[in-house]
Amino acid sequence: MEREDAEFRAANERITSMAEELRKAELVRDRLEALAQLMGSYPEGHDMRARLEDLHVDRALEGVNEDIRHLTDALQHPRGT
Repeated sequence: MEREDAEFRAANERITSMAEELRKAELVRDRLEALAQLMGSYPEGHDMRARLEDLHVDRALEGVNEDIRHLTDALQHPRGT
């Protein structure tokens, strides 16, 4: 019984940790999307737009969206928890 309780607590902690990581990743995604929108408000060739383009926000956003998909899948289908 104690072993099952310990396993349940460990699984709960993993799920809580993954949920927190998902929340933070979604915040990062939201901020990257806002940055991409701001970048688009500058005309082509503008110095500030060039600086923002050099940050490769689009690639960062793709990576964060992939992380969110993995975390969401892991939370919906918690293998072994």
